[in-house]
Amino acid sequence: MKRKFMVSALGALCVLAVGGVFTALAAGGYGSQDDPLVTLSYITDVAVPEANARIDSVFSQKETAIKSDIQSKMDSVRSQLESQISQLQNVSQDVINQVVELVKDQIGSSSGSSTWKMITLQNGQQIKAGVGTQLLLRRGTASCYSGMINLSSGEILTHGQSVLQNNMYLIGTDGCGFIASGECTVLVDGTYTIG
Repeated sequence: MKRKFMVSALGALCVLAVGGVFTALAAGGYGSQDDPLVTLSYITDVAVPEANARIDSVFSQKETAIKSDIQSKMDSVRSQLESQISQLQNVSQDVINQVVELVKDQIGSSSGSSTWKMITLQNGQQIKAGVGTQLLLRRGTASCYSGMINLSSGEILTHGQSVLQNNMYLIGTDGCGFIASGECTVLVDGTYTIG
C-alpha cells in the first residue's frame, strides 16, 4: 500500500509540476502582445512582408550598382568608338586631299584638249574607272558600287548610294564606279571599262 501511495503522490506531484510550468509560462507573457506565439497570420502578415522589403532593398541597391557599372562601360566604349571614327575621318580627308592634288597636277600638265567621252550604259552595266577619272551622270539613274568622291558636294559616296545627275564624281581607287539602274548617259574623262 505504501507503494501505491508513493506512485499516487509522485503522479500528483508531476501533475502539479506540469501545471506550475504552464502557469509560469502564462505568467511570463508567452503568447502575449509583447512576446507573441508564431502563428500563420504573423508569418504571412508580418515576417514575409518584412523579409520581402529587405530583399527588395538589397536587389534595388545591386541593380543600381550594376546599371551604373554598365553605363560607365558603355560610355567608355562610346568614347573609344568616337575617337576611332574621328581618326578615320581625318584619314579619309587626307586621302581626298591627296587625290585632289593628283588631279590638279594632271590638269595642270594636260595639253588643254578635252578628253571627255559620252557613253551610254544599259540597265545593270557597270562602269569601272581608274584613279583620277571623272564621271558625270547626265541622264538616267545609277548607284555606287564602290567609293567615289562627289566633287560637287564634297561627300564620299559608298556602296549602294544613289549617283546624282549633273554632279562631278572623282575616282580615288582603281576599279571604283557605279551600276546603271536603267539606261543612262555618262560623261567620262579618264580611263574606264564597262562590264
